[in-house]
Order: sequence, then structure tokens, then C-alpha cells
Amino acid sequence: MEIFLKLLVFSIIALTVYIYIGYPLILAFLGIFVPRRSGSGNDELPTVAMIVSAHNEERIIREKIENCLKLDYPGDRLKIIISSDGSEDGTNDIVREYEGSAVTLKAFNRREGKSATLNKTVLGIEEDILVFSDANAFYREDALLKLVRNFDVPETGCVVGRLVYLDNESYVGKGESLYWRYEGLLNSLESRLGSVLVATGTIFAIRRRLFRPVMKDVANDFQLPAEVASQGYGVMYEPEAVAFERSTYFFSEEFSRKRRIVVRGLTGYSHLRHDFGGRLRTFQFVSRKLLRWCVGATLPVVYIATMFLLREPFFAAFFILQNVFYIFAAIGAILRRGRVRTKIFFVPFYFVMVNAAALAAIFTFLSGGRLSSWEKAETTRNVEEDYFVEPVLRVIEGRKKIADQVEKYERIT
Repeated sequence: MEIFLKLLVFSIIALTVYIYIGYPLILAFLGIFVPRRSGSGNDELPTVAMIVSAHNEERIIREKIENCLKLDYPGDRLKIIISSDGSEDGTNDIVREYEGSAVTLKAFNRREGKSATLNKTVLGIEEDILVFSDANAFYREDALLKLVRNFDVPETGCVVGRLVYLDNESYVGKGESLYWRYEGLLNSLESRLGSVLVATGTIFAIRRRLFRPVMKDVANDFQLPAEVASQGYGVMYEPEAVAFERSTYFFSEEFSRKRRIVVRGLTGYSHLRHDFGGRLRTFQFVSRKLLRWCVGATLPVVYIATMFLLREPFFAAFFILQNVFYIFAAIGAILRRGRVRTKIFFVPFYFVMVNAAALAAIFTFLSGGRLSSWEKAETTRNVEEDYFVEPVLRVIEGRKKIADQVEKYERIT
């Protein structure tokens, strides 16, 4: 029994190390042997249809449209489409104020979910490139140019941009920002292989002719890259195509969002597993997503197993470390809306929170739960206090507080 428990603990430790360190190292090694792709030399910019998904976004939609109109892209080659999924507030009225200035409203009376609405919106579009965005994501002025320049390579079918979260002082926001920096690293490594696993829903693009209808209970940023890859085209990452978004503030919002993402990811793979784009992408999904989502289930197992091995110094020390980690996570939960800025607390808190959300999502999925509509986080749409009101930068809309954060980001990068 003792030998079994030791093997169990070491196996879980090894699995966790592989998920967060081993997998990126394998990607880096494989990337050494992949030649870089060359462009066609065509300087003509493709025509672009930018689709902004919206449901009851009256608080932010005007600022989003203003941001889109200020993008550095030829106006005669860009169409901005607001896809309104059963909006019942003033969203549609605000959009109608801009119709005729490269802005088109596609309003659907009945709410059917983001995927169903996108499928209807794409019908009749003739532009070469489809760009997908959300109402609360604000692009840097050159983001569109940087995104679509990758389609100069004929083998490229999808390009994923980079999402940068603005600091909102909460531990949830800080944790999410750290998470996306790690995701950006993985995207860069996978892009070297021409096989970025998933897109960033707020900023990614595909060739229109490669679009396939999105399943109602699968996220478009999960399905479409897989569909593109299954047709033999590459999925690339463009870190210079930047979108800014305010992160969630409340624990409940982020927990629900993570749970929804995992449920829809599991649902998506269950639908697409036989046509997911090849063995490499299956390996990527298992390593980058599936195993990571299972970490939450292993945490109580390794904790309980270690309790039965306390007679040995190594396991006693490991048990103490686990307790310290969870104490720090609890302190992070208490301080999550405060101004105590230290990774000692917010990293453990965020780690435990996202793994608990993933565990809840697995139970939801296994019990037959599916999610076809998205529920936005209201704190990412806050425009009344210091957020996204006047166009003061070439990056996004915002007052001085947001402007200072973006300027700081620009200096760093």
C-alpha cells in the first residue's frame, strides 16, 4: 500500500511538471526542425469583414465601434459588422447611428447563442478574411494590419492575435493576466509548428472560404482553428496584433467563465475528435488542455495520499509545503479585492480557483450539461468609472487611468 501511494504521489508530481514545463520544452524542441514559411510577395491587402459579437452591450458598444473606425486599415477594404444576438437594450439603436460609415448591423430578434448568430452573420459575406472580436475588446491601432499580414503565406488559414489584460487591482485580474502571458508563450511555440491549438476569441482571423458552421455548444475560437487545420492549413500566432480587455474583477465571474470554457472545450473535442487536424493537434489538446483540466482532480488525491506517508521526511516536508500553499491561497482569497500586491498570495489563489472551476466543469460535462450561450462578465463592461469613455489613445478608448496602464504596457514591450 505504501509503495502504491508513493508511486501515486510521484506520478501526479511528474504529470504536473510535464503539463506546465515539459510540454513547452517539447514544443520548443520540435520547433527547431520546422522551416519558416515564406510569403507570396503580394503587397495588396485582403478585404476584411470584422465581426463583433454583441448581446445587450449598450454600455460599451459605442466605444467599440469608435475603436474599430480608428483602426489603421484602408476603409474601402474593411467592413465592420455588429452581430447582435437578441439584444433587448439600446445596443441596436446605438449601432444604427453608425450605419453607412463602414458599419453594418445584423440584428437577430431571438437570442440563440453566439455560435448560431455567427453562422447567420457569415452568410452573404464576400470579403477575403473574417476577423472575430467581442464588444469589450479594444484593438491597438495597427492590430488589424499585423493580424492579416500573415495571410501573405498561402498555407496560413488562421491567425491568432494577442490579448492583454488591463490591471484592475484584483487578484482575479492579476491571475488572469499571468495566465495569458503563459498562454502567449505556448501560442508562440505552437505557432512555430504552424499549429496553434485554440484562438483568442477577442482577436483572431480566418480565410472566409475555410469557414465552417460553428456548433451551438462549441466555442468558435475552439472549433474554427481545428476546422482550418483539418483542411490542411496552418494556424499561426501574431503577438504584435494586440487587443486590450479589462479582466474580470469578481471571483464568481471568473469561476463561471473558466467553467464555461472547459465545458465547451470538452464538448468541442468530443464532437471534433475524429477530424481535429491530425495527430499533432490531438497531442496538443491532451497536453495543453485535457491534462491541465484534470489537475484539479489530482490535488485532493495527492494531499490525502501524502497524509499516509508522513513518517518519511520527504513526504512530511511535501505535506507542509502543500498546507502552506493552500494557506496562501486562502489569504489570497481574503485579499483578492485589496491592494496587497504580491504573487505569493495571488498565484496560489488563482491556481486553486481555476483548477476548482475545471473540476466543476468536468462534473458538468460528465453529467450531460452543455452550454450554448455565453454570459458576459459585467465588470469587463464598466464604462461609468474610469473605463473606455473617450478615445484618448491610438490603442483603445479610455480615461487617464486606462491610458496610463496602456502607455506603461507600450514602454515595456
